[in-house]
Amino acid sequence: MDTPEATQQRHAGTARVEGCDRVWIEFQAAVQQLPLLPRVAFLLSDVLGKPIGEVSALLGRDADTCRQLIDDARTRLRALRAGAHGDHP
Repeated sequence: MDTPEATQQRHAGTARVEGCDRVWIEFQAAVQQLPLLPRVAFLLSDVLGKPIGEVSALLGRDADTCRQLIDDARTRLRALRAGAHGDHP
């Protein structure tokens, strides 16, 4: 039989997992709203940690263009987040 403390810890752990799941689902939904090239450049750079040279090679674009694509993705994600929370970007 669980003690009250053990039950409370189990529920707190479940709430954290559910919260993480919700954040992950919201992140995925936001990323899916990005145009293809900014999305891929962002995921390669910011999520997977690929250096800009590798992102450039994979996308067949020069480094400056890839930086612009990544910046565009970040700006769009900030705007989506602000809109979802009623904030201004």
